[in-house]
Parts: sequence; C-alpha cells; structure tokens
Amino acid sequence: MSSDGVPNGDKVTIRMLTDMTSGVASYTFDEAWLDTYLTEPTTVWTPDELLEAGLGQPPNFEPGERFEYSNTNTVLLGKVIEEVTGRPFTEVLDQQILEPLQLTHTSFPAGDEIPDPHPRGFTLQGTPDDSFEPLDATDWSPTFGWTAGQMISTVDDLLVWGRALGTGQGILDTEESVIRLTSFPGELGYGLAMGCVDGWVGHTGELPGFNTSVFYDTTSDTTVITTVNSDVPTGDCAVSKTLPDNPKELDCMAPATRIFVAISEALGHPFSPPPLS
Repeated sequence: MSSDGVPNGDKVTIRMLTDMTSGVASYTFDEAWLDTYLTEPTTVWTPDELLEAGLGQPPNFEPGERFEYSNTNTVLLGKVIEEVTGRPFTEVLDQQILEPLQLTHTSFPAGDEIPDPHPRGFTLQGTPDDSFEPLDATDWSPTFGWTAGQMISTVDDLLVWGRALGTGQGILDTEESVIRLTSFPGELGYGLAMGCVDGWVGHTGELPGFNTSVFYDTTSDTTVITTVNSDVPTGDCAVSKTLPDNPKELDCMAPATRIFVAISEALGHPFSPPPLS
C-alpha cells in the first residue's frame, strides 16, 4: 500500500505498524465514527471506511517515539498483505494460517453471521451514562474490525492457534520465530503483533459483547484460552464503564484477562498485565 494519505507515511515502517509504534491514530477514537458505530451497530464497514476515520486524525506522536495500540495499524497491515500478494486478505488467511493449522471452526465473517451454536454477548458500550443495563451485542457487525479483529473461533481451534502464535510451529520458519520472540522491549511489553509478560506470549481480543484471551507459556509449553460473553471490565476503572456492584479495590481488567490471571496463578506462573483504565 502506498504511504499516500498516511500521516508521516514516509517515516512509518511495516514493523512500526506491527509493534504499535507508528503514531497513527486508531479509528476507534474518531468521535464521528464511534457515534455511528454505537448508534447504528449493525452497520457494515469497509476497510477503506475504517482507514478514512483513522487516517483523518492527526498522528498521536512521531513514528517510533513510543507504544500506543491502534486498530488502524492492523487494518493498514491487512491492506499491505493484499497489495503484496495481489489477493484478498481472506484467501491469504486461509492458505497461510487456517489450512496449515487445520482451524476448521475459525472464520472471517463477511457480515454479522455467527455459526451455531453460539452464546449471546453483552456490553455496556453505547448505553446512556445513567444506565447500567447491558445491551445484547451479539448481532452487532464485526466488520468494524476487519483485520483488527473480524474473526470467530472456538476454544479447540484457539488452543492450536495459541501454541502456533507462541512457537511459530506450523506457520513460520525458525528464523522468523526467533525474530518475533526477541521483538519485545523487555520482560513485559508488546513486540511483533503480540505481547509478552514474563514468558507468557499472546494477545487478547475484544468485540462488544465478547472478550477473549490467548496466551502461551514459553516456560512450560502451556496454552491457556479464556473466552467470555461480555466485555464489561471490573475493578478500579477510570474510563471504562462498569456495573454498579463493581469491586473497585481491584485493578481494572477485562473479564477474560481477569480469569486468565487466576488460572495462571493456579498454574504457578502468575500473569501480571498492566491494568486497564
């Protein structure tokens, strides 16, 4: 993809998009886009519409200056994949990830369809300030994520994916795997498209109503998956909306992360993520 239209596009590298140091603003913080998404959640978005919202904002910092997670980075990476391969992203995904790993119950939906059976997902996003009644977000369009999260999977498939994500086995050669596993700024930090906390490597995922944690323990060859049909956080959350009986004495965490932390402690290798806001 050309750098035309990307703020500081002549300085932003593919690596910066991947490790979230590009400075490109996330479209999820564009007020006009967010208002449309929350008031018309079944809207089907195109990748170009997402990029228009993200790239229309000024950069948050100079490329390479610091870390800040941005969904726009990942959508740009999807566009780069399409330009380099000359094929739709979904075809590349199937050929290089889903088929080699035999992830037969993982999909990239074009609309709001979810394979049956499936749970209902609940959120406080889009609710009035004085309302604490969660909304059923199951049928909200996942197209707001495209390559930043427009996927559906199962726990069994995620167990396979989590180990592949942490080791590279089945999808990357040894050299590529080493590059990824040495890309972290320290024992805690974000490297090439995944995070690391004291040997736990992986990623979380969230759509309104659903929350997932996928992490692999490099010290014990253990993969832990937690999936929750809610994205409502708990703890001392200054920005994220919580329920009235929320335990504020805890650090702010998404539900899947809080469950994963408890599991990691039971396994004897505690996972201690930085709290949400």
